[in-house]
Amino acid sequence: MIAGLPQADKSLFHKPDLFTLFTLIIGYRQHLRVVGTSMERTLKEGDLVIYKKLNPKNIGLEIGDIVVASHPNRKNKLIIKRIHRIYQNKFDLRGDNTFSSTDSRELGLIELDLIIGKVDKIFPK
Repeated sequence: MIAGLPQADKSLFHKPDLFTLFTLIIGYRQHLRVVGTSMERTLKEGDLVIYKKLNPKNIGLEIGDIVVASHPNRKNKLIIKRIHRIYQNKFDLRGDNTFSSTDSRELGLIELDLIIGKVDKIFPK
């Protein structure tokens, strides 16, 4: 264990179930495959991540949540990071792997409108 790094939230790890498959089909949830090592200890390259689309009326984001956001400088690229701090409608997003993460330390605070979803299930590779 490395001091200071968050531990994997075991409640996010699930086996596929019918409800998850149904919400994927109707579009309430989206999925993506993890690329890179910036969230290691929680997410590994090749893991499948299921995320709920963000509801602007009921944001419900908290410090420690893992979110999917559009990269602020490359709109076609998505990033997966953990919420480190919240400043009104701006978020300090950081990778769990401090030594291999491009995050708010380089990108600055991420605006709420760039956050597209909250990770709620992880299917390990």
